[in-house]
This record gives sequence, C-alpha cells and structure tokens, in this order.
Amino acid sequence: MIKIFTDLPETLISSVSIMIGAIIGGVFSWIVAKKSTDKTIEVQNKIVEDNRRYAENIRLKRSREYANIIRLDICTALFNSIRILKNCNDKKNTEIYPIPMDREYSGGVAYLKNDFGLKEMSYIYQLYGIIEKLNRDTNNFNYYDDKSYEIVNRDCTIFIRKLFGENITKILEVDIDKISYKDLYYNNFIKEGYKETLRKLDDICDEE
Repeated sequence: MIKIFTDLPETLISSVSIMIGAIIGGVFSWIVAKKSTDKTIEVQNKIVEDNRRYAENIRLKRSREYANIIRLDICTALFNSIRILKNCNDKKNTEIYPIPMDREYSGGVAYLKNDFGLKEMSYIYQLYGIIEKLNRDTNNFNYYDDKSYEIVNRDCTIFIRKLFGENITKILEVDIDKISYKDLYYNNFIKEGYKETLRKLDDICDEE
C-alpha cells in the first residue's frame, strides 16, 4: 500500500510531462503550420498582384496601340482634308492622295470604352464615318472627272466642318506645313467636345 502511494507522484509527474510535451508539440506544430500558411498566402497574394500588374500593363500597352492608330487616322484625314480644300480651285496642281484608315477601327474604339464617355466615343465614331467615305472616294478618285473633285471636296468640307463648325474658314488659313497636329486641334477654333476627346486620345498615346 505504501509503495502504491509512493509510486503515485512519479506516475502523475510522468503523465503531466507527457501532457505538457503534447501541448508544447501541438503549439509548435500550430506555429509552424501558421507560418507555412501565412507564407503560402503571402506568395499567392504576390502572384495575384503580379498578375494584376501584368494584365494592367498589357491593357495600357494595347490602349496605347489602339489610341495611336485612331489618332493617326484622324490626323491624316485632317491634314489631307485641309490640304485638298486649300488647293481645290487649282485642279491642275491639286494632288489627291488616298486617305488611309484602319479597317478594324471599331474594335479599337470599343477597347477604349473605359477611357471615354459615351458622348466622346460617339464623336470618334462620327469622325470615322466621314473618314470611311473619304477613304473610299479618294481611292476611287479620277483626275479626269470633275464629279470626283466635287465628291472629295464635299467629303473634306464635311470632315473639317464636323470638327470646327463655322470656324472652317479660319482653319483653312493656317499653314499646315508649319503647324503640329496638337496645335491644329488644341485651339479656340475647334468644337469643345472634339477638343477634349482628341486631348484624351493624346493622353492615352503618351502614357508610360
């Protein structure tokens, strides 16, 4: 009987030691597991952030590409239209060059929908509607047909008037060989809505 009571503290101590060891082991296992989980979450978050940045860089790159194509189409149509109208009365010295355009422009404009308001997108589509006609009529131009001169002359007038309204005569007075595209649209002659739209287009093209 005495031996039983004598052995009891050793048994109790042994049991407590085992329990404490199990608890400590469990705590360390939890700490290790938590650190591992935290590390995994950190890595996953970094991957998500890297993917987000990559997707945003791709979006910006494509936006710049589409914006540059649209700007080039509008710029070319504007300069050529002014040049044609300035020389339209001198048919012998008038050179009608085809006015190029991107056939897939609608996809580019749609891609930029987050950069423009609905009204601004409408402005771009309206300009392209005239550019399409300019493209077709200049491609089919016949130097020996007076009707061809009239058609192209009307197309150019419509295009410039769409941008400048009643200030068309003032724009035709500028020397387009000494003026930049930005100066041609960023002035007090152009309609305010088109000025803002073309300015935004420039901003997208210049984004780093």
